[in-house]
Amino acid sequence: MTRNHSSQIHILLDKIEVMSIMNCSGIFTGENMQANWSTYQKTNMGFGVVAGEFNDSDSNLNIVHDPDVVDMPVQNKSSN
Repeated sequence: MTRNHSSQIHILLDKIEVMSIMNCSGIFTGENMQANWSTYQKTNMGFGVVAGEFNDSDSNLNIVHDPDVVDMPVQNKSSN
């Protein structure tokens, strides 16, 4: 299940506190360079998202019909 929450990052003097990290994220310190990043994602949900407190979900039957032979075919392009 994928949840899209906004990431909260608190930067203090000598400490980095990460509350959430997802979807091709990174944390870098010092002198560095990140090049050619990419991410691919596919999500199938048969139930959806249940949010909040004290939620009950009893006696469910969930079926996800996904007849794809290949999901999200990705061709990497060479970088020169």
